[in-house]
Amino acid sequence: MRGPRSDFGWVGVPLYMAWRGALGDAGLWWSRTDDGACWIPRQRMFRATSLEKPALAAWGGLLYLAWRTADAGRGRATLWCSAFDGRRWSGPRPVPGARSSHGPSLAAGDGGLHVYWKGEGGDERLWHTAFDGRFWRPAQVLFDGWPVTASRPCATVTHTSRVWLAFTGAGQDRTIHLCSSLDGAAWSRRDVVRVPQAASAWPSVVGRTGTGHRGADRLLLAWPDHDGRVWCALSEDAAGHWSQPAAVPARTLRGVGFAGWDRTDAYAAWAVGLGDDHSIHWAATAGGTSWQDPQTRGPLEHGQRRLEDRASLREPALAAYGPMWQ
Repeated sequence: MRGPRSDFGWVGVPLYMAWRGALGDAGLWWSRTDDGACWIPRQRMFRATSLEKPALAAWGGLLYLAWRTADAGRGRATLWCSAFDGRRWSGPRPVPGARSSHGPSLAAGDGGLHVYWKGEGGDERLWHTAFDGRFWRPAQVLFDGWPVTASRPCATVTHTSRVWLAFTGAGQDRTIHLCSSLDGAAWSRRDVVRVPQAASAWPSVVGRTGTGHRGADRLLLAWPDHDGRVWCALSEDAAGHWSQPAAVPARTLRGVGFAGWDRTDAYAAWAVGLGDDHSIHWAATAGGTSWQDPQTRGPLEHGQRRLEDRASLREPALAAYGPMWQ
């Protein structure tokens, strides 16, 4: 059931943001907005540290955070997770069998909370596990064990009829690949398609169920180029066809964090990372390729909507969490 609508968002369904600090600050921070206009002051997340962007997803009445940290005892990169009940975060717990050279991605599904990650070091396979609220499934390699990516994957967190993964190719292949799964656990190499675009960093994907052509998932894809310009494209037919890439008023050498929220296609956040500027900015997207100022709903211009007292070396993670709506 949808809650009462404010001018900018859904009252009672806050949008949460989590990010890794900038420069020497490897700590994890979080904040939230209840109305799409103002964010509460940033808060430190216990004593966790992260080497990469964290991931957020709401599932089973809780908000989950997953991140990559260094195992001080072995010097290896381990994935961890924590859950938030609206008042406090649980203590961090390792994701069994999950080691990666990049941060993880989360997706909420009927079968549980799904975690995806690239293998450790030179392992370019994609891995998966799922949590049912009590137990973790054994970690398994996807796509029949084929090496598919040198970067981390990005998953649609919610709002789509299928789980979608976006990632760049293996080795030096920087083209964007996209694939979907009905249950989040079974994936086929036959379903992996190349989007005719290349990304210098990680692509991001977000979607809406049944709002595209003939009720197909409507997908929004964004990626930065080698100059730090951000581009996006829209598909109305579940990745069958894409609009011409459009430049958006954002610059970053990393990626873009997305979350489906309100009636826009998505809300977006990014860390600039150009020179000494590591500030975090955010925007609302309308019509897919038109990005707006979240407060005024006017067209966003470069440099607008900088979030004060927030900086990161990586893009933030976003997720809606609160009373759910249909």
